[in-house]
Amino acid sequence: MIVAAGAAVVVFAGARLRLRGPGASTRALGRALVHLATALGATFIKVGQIASTRADLLPGPLIDELATLRDRVPPFPFAAVRRTVEAALGRPLEAAFAEFEREPVAAASVAQVHRATLSDGSVVAVKVRRPDIIEKIQLDRAILLPVARLLERLVPSLALISLEGALREFCRAVEAQTHLANEAAHNARFTANFAGDPDVRFPRLHPAYSADAVLTMEFVDGVQEDALAASGLDVRRVVAAGMRGVCRMIFLHGFVHADLHPGNLRFVAPGGIVLLDLGLVGELTDAERLNFAELIHALATGDGPTVARLFHVHAPSTATRDYAAYEREITAFVDGVRERGMANLQITLEIGRIFDILRRHRVQARSHMTMVNLALMTAEGLGKRLAPELSLTDAALPYLVEALNPPAS
Repeated sequence: MIVAAGAAVVVFAGARLRLRGPGASTRALGRALVHLATALGATFIKVGQIASTRADLLPGPLIDELATLRDRVPPFPFAAVRRTVEAALGRPLEAAFAEFEREPVAAASVAQVHRATLSDGSVVAVKVRRPDIIEKIQLDRAILLPVARLLERLVPSLALISLEGALREFCRAVEAQTHLANEAAHNARFTANFAGDPDVRFPRLHPAYSADAVLTMEFVDGVQEDALAASGLDVRRVVAAGMRGVCRMIFLHGFVHADLHPGNLRFVAPGGIVLLDLGLVGELTDAERLNFAELIHALATGDGPTVARLFHVHAPSTATRDYAAYEREITAFVDGVRERGMANLQITLEIGRIFDILRRHRVQARSHMTMVNLALMTAEGLGKRLAPELSLTDAALPYLVEALNPPAS
């Protein structure tokens, strides 16, 4: 890790000398961070991918550099691709596929994707796991968790935001993502959950050409985000579909795609969205789903005392010295959110501000919500980038109400 950090400093210095104009230092920092994340491995790359979705929060030049982590991570050699595919499927590559392109169409932190053709003429995307990726992610975990524990001892307030717990959950989810059989199961579950939605869909799988290290699915020839404006598709409908999808996942299904950076989205006519790379998910029990729905509903409707109560009641531990003062501060914060208006509310930013109040009043945050908060963050980022007039809060309210008032069976 020290060597990687030193190399990143060298990259920053070199880039800063070459780059000119506004934002040069920020762009140089971005290149250094990309180099560091790539050197350290999949978990760090995933963090960079998530950060790259928030152009509304981070400087543009930094976002531009971090965006290269979405699908332009250095690929691994074709010889390793062949070995992995043949070992996973138990037959020669040429026996499984009529055609198989040597160059990947995308290379990301856990796997890379090759375009291929089956014997019946179907064009497919073959996702191949990176060699040694499981061991590398376990090493990432071995680095991150002790550092988090040390930081919590050195800065006790970090324990109140559950730094170690949040990182533990994130590492667990990233490690689960390396098993492509998990992604196949997630695909089936998402497909069933959205069977009635014409605008939200997932790639069709080819189970006979899939295993734990290889996943074969339809090749989705959709529009990527950077070409959406010129595509003629209904952008507002696309964004509404994305927000609706995430809200249904969180508040109705309790099963959430937690890796919605632009590299994992394709847009199709007339205004649909196809969600790719389904390995990184968050799951909520029914009780957790309802508690979270109640919390967000109280925040969105300006019910400060309920927000304070829900955080306090469901905290893993509390040492609040003055509950009345804590409740007043939460209520004042929620009132301020209401005064700014629902259209201006950024759910993930407001949650971060609430966490600061929790920390000061010694109310521990719940680490198991990490993946759900990431889903909210990326969905909100999609709206801010493509249709800023749409509000994630407005999109969420109908599903909050439905979750809290389920129809009688």
